Parts: sequence; C-alpha cells; structure tokens
Amino acid sequence: MKVLAVCGLGIGSSIILKINIGKVLDELGVKDYSLDVADIGTAQSVSFDMAITSVELAGILSDSLPEQERYRVIPISNFVDKDEMRTKAEAVLKRLGEI
Repeated sequence: MKVLAVCGLGIGSSIILKINIGKVLDELGVKDYSLDVADIGTAQSVSFDMAITSVELAGILSDSLPEQERYRVIPISNFVDKDEMRTKAEAVLKRLGEI
C-alpha cells in the first residue's frame, strides 16, 4: 500500500504528517506499506492508495481523483493529533480492506 503525506511544498508539514501517520499505521497493525512525502503538484500526478494532508489541500487533491475514490484522501486539521489521524485512517483502511 502506497501512502502519501502531502503539503504545499513537500518538505515541511508533510514530514510531521509522515512521522505521525507511520506511527498510526504501525499501531493499527498495517504491515505492508510505503510512506512518502510529496508536494501537492506531485501528489496530483502519482498513484497512491491513501494520502494524508491538510484540510486546505485535501479538496485540491481529491479533485484529481474519480469521485468514488476521493475517500482515500484524508484531511487533517491538527497535524500532531494522532487520535484524529487514527480515526480517519482506520475508516479508509477498512474500505481498502487493509484492516
């Protein structure tokens, strides 16, 4: 499973997202995943199974996907709130059949 942590430039807040979503995925028992950071432009042009990003960028990224796949983009309002990430990631992972 390919997971992207996405921010505007792909260097700042995406690193925080990457660290925290990695911890969440491990806690949820997800075994086989790759975790990369990307800027919004790159994220719109690459394939991924799940992406985590800010609320502001989630709409932009979602618009690059077919409507039935937009659930795979997780909008996060607090980048250090692992409970928010866990709740939202768990719902996506269940839909993907990963947990």
